[in-house]
Amino acid sequence: MFFMKHILIGFVIFFIGCGGGGSGNSGDDSSNNDNDTTSQEWVWEKAKITEIDGGGMLTPNIIASKGNAHDVHIVYFEDDTANGYAINHLIVDDSAFTVSAEDKILSVDNCRTLGVSGAASGTPVVAYQGGEIRECGSEQQSDAMISIWSGNAWTEYTAGIGYVERNPVFQDGLAGKTVATAMDSKGDIHVCYQFFYEGCDAMNFNFPDLLYVKKDGANLSAASAEEVVTGNVYNPNGTASEQNRIGDRVAIMVDENDAPVIFYDADLSPVMPDPDEKGLRVSRKTGDRFEHAWIETGIKVAYLSCAMDKDGNPAVAYYIEDEYEDTTGTHEKCLKFAILKNDQWTVQMVDESVLCGNYCSLSFDQNGNPWIAYYAEGNHSGSISMKDLKVAYDDGTAWKKEVVSETGDIGSFNTLWFDTDNMARICSYEKVGKAIYMFVQREGGQ
Repeated sequence: MFFMKHILIGFVIFFIGCGGGGSGNSGDDSSNNDNDTTSQEWVWEKAKITEIDGGGMLTPNIIASKGNAHDVHIVYFEDDTANGYAINHLIVDDSAFTVSAEDKILSVDNCRTLGVSGAASGTPVVAYQGGEIRECGSEQQSDAMISIWSGNAWTEYTAGIGYVERNPVFQDGLAGKTVATAMDSKGDIHVCYQFFYEGCDAMNFNFPDLLYVKKDGANLSAASAEEVVTGNVYNPNGTASEQNRIGDRVAIMVDENDAPVIFYDADLSPVMPDPDEKGLRVSRKTGDRFEHAWIETGIKVAYLSCAMDKDGNPAVAYYIEDEYEDTTGTHEKCLKFAILKNDQWTVQMVDESVLCGNYCSLSFDQNGNPWIAYYAEGNHSGSISMKDLKVAYDDGTAWKKEVVSETGDIGSFNTLWFDTDNMARICSYEKVGKAIYMFVQREGGQ
């Protein structure tokens, strides 16, 4: 059950100054100023929601999900002395910055991944790696699982076990090392997850697949067929004819037809590196099969977030970690955005003025403009450590960027959404104080 806590948490209104500089080629400090040029257009209210109990092994993986009325659901990992890690759940009133309820969903033996999507009741569906301990190798929970609030308690269901067709002895693989979930208009739950283990040979860890299941919202206990989004191809004798590495980062949404759209990082040639076979990929289900397309190649995607615009066009924000080259020069640790219009993916550089873009969260405002919350690490020369929360938005003419907060080490595990007044709200994590904060956009910037 939810344990009610009526806690008024004070908030601070603060004004953030702005720096000078400009965006340029991230591979050449001589042509790239280290600060943003844009002026501060907004005031951001800041509220501390809670602190997280965790040691050095904890990855909190915080995700917020808008519920009914003013409810915001926040799900995160915390240390649990009883069994590894607890998945905790808060309900926050985003008009008063109060925690109205909190509870522990369950405990698992890892804190690798969380996926959250909104249910029709307003309560989130939570996806994670849990379930049964795998049949061989190191002992760990190895299934893709979901939990949903059933009215008086959280109920757990199996999404997928990572069924291994090729091995008649060990048929329960490692599923869910990364996981994402979305709910469609009918209440069915779509889950995609990395399938990381196909036997007892450690070499299998080098070539994971990406799997997908659709759970019937009216009968969640029923088993669902595991479908391969994309993965390795094997010969009849069991040897591999094609090997890949898929799904270290993954995001999912459903389109206007309730069909899944899945974004992920892909390396289709990990044994013989080929930049044309590595990058950001999207798979859309049409009928009973997935159709695949490259959005950008030659890059290593380290974080991503997807959303649909008001016209039903899928879009994705993504963080490129490693250095790469294109026709405009050399880039690294930068934030990009892509959207599908007229069957063509258009890719834009959002911010490379500094080393930034990790923990990106994409959302569209009521006018159809994309906004992205993200983390700014520091300048290109390494002389300035920022560790700031930033936001970028396209006003129809250009991407504008500003700092939301620069206190502590803020800007990890971001979730961005819009309230009924079309004001942006951001849930973010501050690492030094191990605290979750909420930020609210207000008029009245400098």
